[in-house]
Amino acid sequence: MDYREKFASLLGGVGLRRAVGDSEWAVIVTCNRVELVMATQDPEGALGKVTAWSMRRIGQAPLYCIQGREALSHLYRVASGLDSLVIGDAQILGQLRSAGRQARLAGSSKGILSSVFDSAVEVGSRVGTNLRARKESVATLAIAFARKKLGRPPKGVLLVGTGKISRIAASSLGGRVRVATRRPKLPPSFAGAERVGWSRIREALSESELVICATSGSRLAVTTSDVKDTKRRVILDLGFPRNVDPRVRGRGRTQLFDLDDLARVVKAPDDPSVAQALAAVEAESSRFERWLNASKLAPELPAMFQWAEAIRVKETEGTLRRLDGLSPREKRLVEALGRRITSKVLAKPAAFAKLSTPDLPQEQRMKLLREIFIEERP
Repeated sequence: MDYREKFASLLGGVGLRRAVGDSEWAVIVTCNRVELVMATQDPEGALGKVTAWSMRRIGQAPLYCIQGREALSHLYRVASGLDSLVIGDAQILGQLRSAGRQARLAGSSKGILSSVFDSAVEVGSRVGTNLRARKESVATLAIAFARKKLGRPPKGVLLVGTGKISRIAASSLGGRVRVATRRPKLPPSFAGAERVGWSRIREALSESELVICATSGSRLAVTTSDVKDTKRRVILDLGFPRNVDPRVRGRGRTQLFDLDDLARVVKAPDDPSVAQALAAVEAESSRFERWLNASKLAPELPAMFQWAEAIRVKETEGTLRRLDGLSPREKRLVEALGRRITSKVLAKPAAFAKLSTPDLPQEQRMKLLREIFIEERP
């Protein structure tokens, strides 16, 4: 957990673009993973640059590196919820889709990596459907874990944050639930719960045997100064970065558990749908690898993205020159709009190029792309 927090902070800061060089790249950050995904002609060289940069900045190298077909399979498993804390977790698919979108808008994901993320999202949407029917979540797993630790239903429950995990927890726990939030009112999904202002967290915590923290904020919601009594309680820190100061662990009769603690007790489900999903992922990664190898031999796909990018840059710069008085933020919005339109326009041609059918094999599809997007007619 400590390393993931450092690496996430590193990838979210300045210097990453320089470190990856000419590689395409995207960053995936979820509750239990921080990954840098790259598309490059020189994997060993790119890894060396990123490792050296990470060592200089945080004194640690990346914990693992996977390449080629194995990397494709990994990304497909992540998108399908097969590599999640809870098998079939639907939230990860949205996070991966968002990571791909942000990379496109930033200009770091182009022909190859954009196609990889599009393919992963498509596979995750299709393969993960049966897994998501399991109705399990991090919240339900955490509540079962906490009840086991307490040995009985909790007397007093405090939820810190109003996100999805807190909503599921409030619905599952029932009874008297308090919800700490900076919002002036609780959302309708917390009907029956009592709102607690952020300044009253310490007071509410002192009256609670079960505390679940799940906010997206970067500042600690619970510190050592908030836990001064000897009341028996279980605190579940389900946030990333962590919401609770790790030094709270073992303070008095308070037990603190985080996402890594939950991961240690999760058992892989004995479910035939998991084996079926894994087989589908391997088949899809094999198919995409064949397409990727074929596209390396043909210049059509990267040339198509370069053609579109050149038009975007020219038209955006011309528009910005005509729009006087725009603020820096407004200029960034215009830039982002152009990238978003380019990405959406090219998504279908890229998907078209990946297919190969008896009536229209991939070679002919590439030829069509070349004639439409690349070759200039007199």
